[in-house]
Amino acid sequence: MSRLNGDTWVCNHCHIKERRTSQRDPLQRLGREATLIAGGNRAGKTQIGAMMAVAVAASKKEWWVREWIAQNNIDPSIIPDEPCTVWASALSFSDALEYVRPKIAQYCPKGSRFVRWKAQDRGQVYFPNGGRIASLSADAGRSKFQGSGGIGMVWLDEEQPYQIFEECMLRVVDSRGILLLTMTPLKGMTWVYDLFVEGKKDGFETHTISGLDNPWISSVKLARAVQHMSTEAQQSRLFGAFTNQQGLVYSEVSPHIHIINSFVPPEDWPRYRSIDFGTRNPFACLWFAHDRDDDVLHVYREYYKTEATTLENGRRVNMMSANDPPVEWTVADPESRDGRLLLARECNIPTKPAHKAVLDGINSVKERLSLDANGKPHLLIHDNCKELIREFRLYRWSEGAGKDRPIKKWDHGLDALRYQTVLLQKYMRHL
Repeated sequence: MSRLNGDTWVCNHCHIKERRTSQRDPLQRLGREATLIAGGNRAGKTQIGAMMAVAVAASKKEWWVREWIAQNNIDPSIIPDEPCTVWASALSFSDALEYVRPKIAQYCPKGSRFVRWKAQDRGQVYFPNGGRIASLSADAGRSKFQGSGGIGMVWLDEEQPYQIFEECMLRVVDSRGILLLTMTPLKGMTWVYDLFVEGKKDGFETHTISGLDNPWISSVKLARAVQHMSTEAQQSRLFGAFTNQQGLVYSEVSPHIHIINSFVPPEDWPRYRSIDFGTRNPFACLWFAHDRDDDVLHVYREYYKTEATTLENGRRVNMMSANDPPVEWTVADPESRDGRLLLARECNIPTKPAHKAVLDGINSVKERLSLDANGKPHLLIHDNCKELIREFRLYRWSEGAGKDRPIKKWDHGLDALRYQTVLLQKYMRHL
């Protein structure tokens, strides 16, 4: 296809005109301070980040960088004249190993030297001409992004904490370097939306690209892969759109797909528990069994109780677990430190502290509710879990404008559920 003007393209064979997004556009119009590329799944946003990282680190001294600039009609002034250091940050070192580093390695020049590139640690690649790319992780914390200056470019892949973004802004001040964010906006209207869309500041540029416009994949298959999701989720995953979801938080839950007749799980399935503390509000405990062969998490039992002490609830949890295989872990709300200590000391229920980020947890639950290529979910609720099923039907997004925020109501079992899905997700990554 050939561009007519703006985002309008024409097919060179059938002459049909269509609106399309282009992977070249963001690199042709970078923001002076920072650039956001919000892309749908499979849109090529990570490839853009990797290409740009290698080009900046290698500089215009290399003939192949100059050729890349010319072929993509990029302003040569944005690429340094001399080799420099580039930071490429993923959400975790696991993500760096799986997504970011392989794409960077695709474009590195012959003779590059890779140091700790396949380790769950900070990795680096050194180019023959002195350019360098360091692979960092947001999970390592803000302090790992402090101290250095004169960085030629910082690339943040997927939405990272605002504190990391703040530190990276300071790292490119001296060099007047590039700050590039590439992400699929699955967390709603967060700080990224505030800075780049709603309250867009001078020097901040935003581009959206769609996976449906990627010529290297089937747009039909991509559209089918997300057809079971909510309209809002489809807008984010296909077009990189920010959505302020309204209505049910877990609108994708289907009684015909996700709720099954209760049964006793096989003995060899690993067992887990999850606890959300409460006194006036319900104390909620969920029991899980994990079919690891198919990676399906079953919620097979629940306990909800109001107006009872933590000790009473702990004893009841032990009674209900008496005939079960030993649990691999129990995860609980980390804010109730006294409750966790009491359960460990008096009831022999040691607990792991839960990850509390609500939207992260909601997204992890949604990922398991989503249907895979075979049309199967990876989270099933047994029909004896009446209160949890009720919460799925009632848990809603706030109707106020602004950031996505669920109403703090009908969420006690659902809080326990997201504690478990996040912990299991982290555990599965390291198997």
